[in-house]
Amino acid sequence: MGASDASNRPPASPGAVLTSGPGIGAALFMVISVSLFTVSHGLVRGIGDAIHPLQIAFTTSLFSFCFYLPWLIRTRFRLLRTDKIRIHWLRAFFNAGAVCGWYYALTMTPLADAVALSLAGPLAVMLGAVLFLGEAARARRWLAMGFGIAGALLIIRPGFQEFTAGYWFVLFSLLSTAGSRLITKHLTLSESSVSLGAWIALLQVPITFVLAIYFWITPNLLQLALMVGIGLLVGGAHYTLTVAYSRADVGALEPINFLRLVIAALIGYFIFAEHPDSWTWIGGLVIVASTTYIAHREAMRRRSKPS
Repeated sequence: MGASDASNRPPASPGAVLTSGPGIGAALFMVISVSLFTVSHGLVRGIGDAIHPLQIAFTTSLFSFCFYLPWLIRTRFRLLRTDKIRIHWLRAFFNAGAVCGWYYALTMTPLADAVALSLAGPLAVMLGAVLFLGEAARARRWLAMGFGIAGALLIIRPGFQEFTAGYWFVLFSLLSTAGSRLITKHLTLSESSVSLGAWIALLQVPITFVLAIYFWITPNLLQLALMVGIGLLVGGAHYTLTVAYSRADVGALEPINFLRLVIAALIGYFIFAEHPDSWTWIGGLVIVASTTYIAHREAMRRRSKPS
């Protein structure tokens, strides 16, 4: 994620599994994507005390767009041709909200807790698809979603620990991400994945700049380098995620998302002296299991449909 992380997903080849050649390649790209995202989150937490999260969001958007410049220049910006610019703007506002909320959360919440809770993102997308896109949801999907919500509650444990503002920002980011992905689902009918990535990075630049300008401070060279690094890491993470989902089913790749929690816990432990408790691990595992089941059922349903 940011939070915003996985909105451009081309369809995988039917039946693609991780034991095949393309499947192994997909798993490697997924591991790279997960690693890049989580390292970028650690960098945000590292400079969040000195640089406002909204300023970090702006620079991330700016340098994420730079990641797409080679494709745009090579195609003479033809990839940006669209007749749905208003929908792109709406998606960008949702995604900017997701990124800003996520960066706020990273500065307020233990890294592993924030990442574990963010794993529930696909559940929010599924609920939105049912409520707003009219997608059918049978009992097993509702049951899996209930387990995922239970996993999230294990992490935040309302009533047993303080429900801080950081958790609210994670939830805000999840809902905003769900809105962005639901709009993306509509746009994928006519737009390419590179076009979707480039447009959202481009349009987020003015949105986040307006939000950040009040809090702006001039960064030193190290802070500037770290923010450039965050933007490039996020751009690379989005691209490798797109490649992964083009080579294998979502259900096969979803368990790899648990690696995000492992990497976040290691960064939190060695860099920030944070110690995630057992409930964070249990809750994260429950969430990943439920989202994996839902993704697997969706893949089976797509393959069972007549061509």
